[in-house]
Amino acid sequence: MASVIEQRGYFTSLPRNYYVSPEVFETELERGLRRQWLYAGHISQVRDTGGYFSRLVGPESMIVTRDDEDEIRAFFNVCRHRGAQLCPSGTAGRAKQFVCPYHRWSYGLDGRLLGAPGSPDGLDFDYRDWPLHEALCDTFHGGIWVWLGDPAEAPSLRETLEPMVNDLAMLERVRPERTKIAHQETYDIKANWKLLLENNCECYHCAGAHPSLAATCDYAGFFTPRDEEVAKLSGPQRHFPLREGMKTFSMDGEWVSRKPLGCGFVPDYSCGYINVPFFSGPVYFADHGVHLDLTPIDKDTTRLVCQWFVHEDAVESEDYDVEKLIGVFHVTNIEDGELAALNQRGVNSHRFVPGPNSPTREPFIKAALEKYLALMDDAA
Repeated sequence: MASVIEQRGYFTSLPRNYYVSPEVFETELERGLRRQWLYAGHISQVRDTGGYFSRLVGPESMIVTRDDEDEIRAFFNVCRHRGAQLCPSGTAGRAKQFVCPYHRWSYGLDGRLLGAPGSPDGLDFDYRDWPLHEALCDTFHGGIWVWLGDPAEAPSLRETLEPMVNDLAMLERVRPERTKIAHQETYDIKANWKLLLENNCECYHCAGAHPSLAATCDYAGFFTPRDEEVAKLSGPQRHFPLREGMKTFSMDGEWVSRKPLGCGFVPDYSCGYINVPFFSGPVYFADHGVHLDLTPIDKDTTRLVCQWFVHEDAVESEDYDVEKLIGVFHVTNIEDGELAALNQRGVNSHRFVPGPNSPTREPFIKAALEKYLALMDDAA
């Protein structure tokens, strides 16, 4: 494993084949995406019984709902009759049951088969044998996460994510479970998902590629000092470092919501976590939060979903303006998409050989790729 990205004392990205091979991509879908907790959404999307949404989680279309017992459940969006999707991916609403639009088979909020026209329960088959396929589902500080593989192989979600949090006490103070999604954007990017992963794991490119970030973001805060003594003097690293005098992450450093999160109006407050290698994670400031999530579509297409959060009691146009709320991250997401597509076009060349990465400005790339290779058992 180490020989793939470590050589001559430095580390590189992966060999070209990992970014262009259909076979590698299929292995990632079949093995990798079923061996990691994947983000599905936020509890604010299913506050009440019967609330549901459907979305792509990894390679699978899923239905996430809250059942009559107040449990959040995640079902594969596949009718047990002949496989039609029950809900168009990307839809949301409130339901008492899910009815297949093809042959009208119906299912309860707990996934039980309730009806199959022309075949009363027990006549042709036993309804108990044909519930919706269910995925293991759990929550972490308001986020809903799904395990697509064998539930017996799933590690604890809390034990998986807690070590990723930069400051657990700060995250608990924010109270992410008391937020709601104020806006969501979806970006389909013509690049292999691992190029987006690497991009999101470094800010080496930020100064030259993201002028909108310059007003509030302290790029150097993402860099790792070479000298251990300097590292000690730098103090605890914020999850998302802001420039001196900036209150929050916005175009001008001013608050974007008049209603603070649970921590109150604390300037330069940031906490969060990142789960890799299938990149997903939120960052919370004192007045709002942002969650980025990558979904591989095919070997050279990746879907980036970005959600912006405000306090659950915040009122649009009264407490926050969507355009101001999403400003910096939306522009940055577009710029990152263009950079990743540019990267993919170069990687497609047979002359591409990965070069040395910076140990101080790109160290998290190495950590993320090592997790990727461990997850895949280097099968690719």
